[in-house]
Amino acid sequence: MRGTSVTMHSSILRVAGLATACLALVAVPAFAHDGPAGNSFNFVGTFSDSQPFSDVVVSDYPCFDGQTGTASGVDSIEGLYNNAPPFFHFTGIESLTYRIDYPDGRYILGGSSTKMQIEANAESGSNNEKDTEVSQDHAAVYLAGQQIGTVTVRETLHTTFNDANHDGAIDPGELKSSVDNLRVSCP
Repeated sequence: MRGTSVTMHSSILRVAGLATACLALVAVPAFAHDGPAGNSFNFVGTFSDSQPFSDVVVSDYPCFDGQTGTASGVDSIEGLYNNAPPFFHFTGIESLTYRIDYPDGRYILGGSSTKMQIEANAESGSNNEKDTEVSQDHAAVYLAGQQIGTVTVRETLHTTFNDANHDGAIDPGELKSSVDNLRVSCP
């Protein structure tokens, strides 16, 4: 699930996972490259993954805050990376299709698209990471098979991590996140 919406919750979890992967790729480039670019230590390649999900959730979806529902769908990501240790850059698109069923008979069918850019840099001796995501989420709300409304969420998420004490762990003050251009419409 995402933001104060299905979109942002999923996004935060995905960014945390990708951040870990990015930092691992910076540390160990040989495990995730398609091959060197030219005669350098610069590795470029593509990445893609698609995972189904299903779980009972307490929704943070707009207009359904705090309601328990069953969410299911598919989360897919694809993109390009450039790994020139100790620097890593990823640009990609995440696509999410989902359904959330509520006990009162309402359900949501939706999808989102997120453009993302992730950069990890350990050239200074500490890990620094900057992530930017621009997402659009569109969904239809149904009751008894009839559409009763739509939900639209648009947002830009910025996350930065600076490992100031070089311990590889997120400590207070090292992780910052902000959301701007947030627009939500409800039925």
